[in-house]
Amino acid sequence: MGERAVALDLDDLKDVKRAFGIRVAVRGRRTDASPEEARSLVVGALNTLHRASGARVRTLNAQIDGKPVAVAFIENAKFDEDSTGSTTLEGPE
Repeated sequence: MGERAVALDLDDLKDVKRAFGIRVAVRGRRTDASPEEARSLVVGALNTLHRASGARVRTLNAQIDGKPVAVAFIENAKFDEDSTGSTTLEGPE
């Protein structure tokens, strides 16, 4: 995939807020997922959403302030917050 110039206002971006992270079992105990495990789970979740919902999930490699960023676009979806301020993802079904 090639990289394209896209105008983006960084003030429009929000941090993901969640009271918990992904935990994995290691030798009979639970621990936080490693960055490698978390990346694999994110890609797997995007693929599952693409296949199960029929919504198109597209990716884009870009740069912000000279640093690479990976962006996923999920058709018919939007981020929101629940009553506790945690990030939620609404749609597609």
